Amino acid sequence: MARILKGIGFGDIKGSVGALTFSSSLAGTTIRVKPRPVRRGRRGQPSQRSRITYLSRYWGSLSAAIRSSWETWAIDHPEPDGFGGTFIMSGINAFVKLNIQAMRLFGPNALQDLPPTDPPASSPNVLTAVTGITLAGDIDLSWTEDGAGIAADLWEIQQAGPFQSPGMQEVWSKFRHVASIAGNVLLETISGLDEGMWYWFRIRYVDQYGQTTPFVVAQATPMLTP
Repeated sequence: MARILKGIGFGDIKGSVGALTFSSSLAGTTIRVKPRPVRRGRRGQPSQRSRITYLSRYWGSLSAAIRSSWETWAIDHPEPDGFGGTFIMSGINAFVKLNIQAMRLFGPNALQDLPPTDPPASSPNVLTAVTGITLAGDIDLSWTEDGAGIAADLWEIQQAGPFQSPGMQEVWSKFRHVASIAGNVLLETISGLDEGMWYWFRIRYVDQYGQTTPFVVAQATPMLTP
């Protein structure tokens, strides 16, 4: 519990309140914050970390020629850097990035030693989300594609919500995986949603090698009880 000594100024506070600890020295008054521990059971974090660890070790078993092929693949596939430019991944980063996506959606047997030679067979063009027509709490999704998807690949659907309004505040940090649809299918119904609330959805194409396309996004409210 914090207490104030000899006055009411900020510099007179001693002790702790919640995660904050107030102290003073010759250098002045300081506030220390106790770090929040990682929520290790949240959203599959343990399995994600175990995949990364496994793939990092597996990389060491690959031949120099195979590792070099991943370096070449990374050079040919620059990633956006968040500032409007691009950056080049290392070979191991490219290997882990693609394989972790493949293993997450297709299972452990999807691991590939060699980098892919072809781009994804399809990519989403326009995603449409509308109130469902069958059951309360439904939203029907449909999308168009560039290319021709194949059944062995997947469409990954992610959802954010429920929200009180259609505004986009904090939407991007709330997306989570909700469904994987065969790569030759162009529609899906998401059920069990809160009536009258707003939901955002986004979709991307993921091939068997873990290559992903950019997301396309749409929003809707679910069907209401008649």
